[in-house]
Amino acid sequence: MLHKENSDPEILKRLIEERSQRLKQAVKDAGGNRRVSNRSGIPFGTLNAYLAGREMRVSALVSLAKACNVPLDWLAEGKGSPETGNGAVASIPAANSADDSLEVKFFDAEPSAGRGNIPEEWVGSESYSVSRSFLSSVLGVFSRKVFFVRIQGDSMMPSLNAGDTILVNYETENFVEAVYVITIQGLLMVKRLSMKDPFNISVSSDNPRYQPFQVPLDRVGWMGTDMDADMRIIGRVVGRFQLNF
Repeated sequence: MLHKENSDPEILKRLIEERSQRLKQAVKDAGGNRRVSNRSGIPFGTLNAYLAGREMRVSALVSLAKACNVPLDWLAEGKGSPETGNGAVASIPAANSADDSLEVKFFDAEPSAGRGNIPEEWVGSESYSVSRSFLSSVLGVFSRKVFFVRIQGDSMMPSLNAGDTILVNYETENFVEAVYVITIQGLLMVKRLSMKDPFNISVSSDNPRYQPFQVPLDRVGWMGTDMDADMRIIGRVVGRFQLNF
C-alpha cells in the first residue's frame, strides 16, 4: 500500500470506515456501483470491497473521486463538501493556509537531471502548492523533499502507465524493496528495485516484455552523493495519479 494514515489500528479502522461511508454516498449520488465501476475503471468486485470497508489505494481514490464528481480531499479526508464538483478532482488538494502549504515541483516531461545533482537543481519544472496534511495523512509522506513527474513508456505497466504522474520522495532513506526513480548513465528510469543477494540490486520492470538486470551494490549510490556510481537512486515512488497539470 502506498499510504499509511496512523499506526494505531483502532484509529486506522475508524478512518477507513468513515471513508467507506463517504464512498457509499458518492457512488449512490453518481448513479450506482456499476456506473461508477465503468467510469473509474475499478473492477466491480473491487469497488464493492471498498464499499464494504477495504482500504483504498491512492490511485483508486483519485479514480473514484473523478468518477463520482466529488473533491478528492473530501473523499479521502472528509474535508469540505461533496457537492463542490469535479473542477479540482484531477489535481492534488491545494493548501488551505500558509502553514499547510508545500511547494512541490512538477516535471511535465523527463527532467534534465544531468544539469543538477538533486531535483532542486533540475530545470524545466513548474511549482504547485500542495496540502501537507493530504501528503501526510493520505500518502504517509512527511518529507518536504518530494516532486511530481509525468512518466513515459510502458515498462512498468500495469502498475504505472504512460502519462501517469508519480509523486517521488527523494529524501535519502534506508533501502526497501519498492519502485524508484533512478538514473543510469544519465538516463532517467522508473524501475522496481530489490536485493537479489547481499552483493547485487535487481532492477526490474513490471511489464514482462522487459528483462531484469543487476547492478553490483557497491556501484549504487543515492542522488547527490559524491561516490562514483553506475546507478543512482533519485527517490522512491510514493503515489500515482492521473493529473491534468
